[in-house]
Amino acid sequence: MLGYAVAVSLSCLVGIAELVSRYRDRPTTLVRVPSTWAYVLINGGAGAGSLLLLHTFGWRFGVRSPDVASATQVLVASLGSMMVFRSAVFTVRVGDEDVAVGPSTLLTSLLAAADRGVDRMQAKTRAHEAGEIMRGVSFAKARLALPTYCLGLLRNVSAEDQADLRTAVDALAGSEMTDGQMALNLGLLLMNVAGPDVLRSAVDTLRAEIMADDPDPRPVPPPRDGRVLEPHAEAARSNPDE
Repeated sequence: MLGYAVAVSLSCLVGIAELVSRYRDRPTTLVRVPSTWAYVLINGGAGAGSLLLLHTFGWRFGVRSPDVASATQVLVASLGSMMVFRSAVFTVRVGDEDVAVGPSTLLTSLLAAADRGVDRMQAKTRAHEAGEIMRGVSFAKARLALPTYCLGLLRNVSAEDQADLRTAVDALAGSEMTDGQMALNLGLLLMNVAGPDVLRSAVDTLRAEIMADDPDPRPVPPPRDGRVLEPHAEAARSNPDE
């Protein structure tokens, strides 16, 4: 029974690690998304099922000692289930896209559902945090300084992620949005890499250098009933006679 517990735990840890790597800014949000639990449990079930097959067919991999054979079976079941559930039997060409058909299709579908669930759950909070942190920041002044400073604060951002961030910032700079709109989107891009806490600290440190000449001092009201209210709307609610 201990072997099954270890196999399930190892398989679940692989699923958890994969999910956490996809949502680095707010990994705790995963707890509230049902599809992420399904993804982790399917990984654990695959590990338990693989170990059951090994016990059923008596595969000991040439090991004579019962304890060593049990440990080997647990490791093989855990690692084997990871590979099997991430494999494809064949690939089908659908339009201009290659679609893998096999056990990996199920995990891919669950990951897509987790992506949508986490995005919907984080959207309200991210909108409020980005507006609050980047209020009054000039995109023209922060375009180079703020991303560079945030990446300098983080020591383990991959070269690929840094290149993607630079490409996205350059695309923002070439858009027709206003300076304030570009600053807000810059904040969202940096939150994806660094998270809201690091971004807030970076903006506070560079505030004197990156603030717009005429910053808007109005605060962003907190979300209410799933919506972020504008300051004038909040004032209208508090003064219904006006």
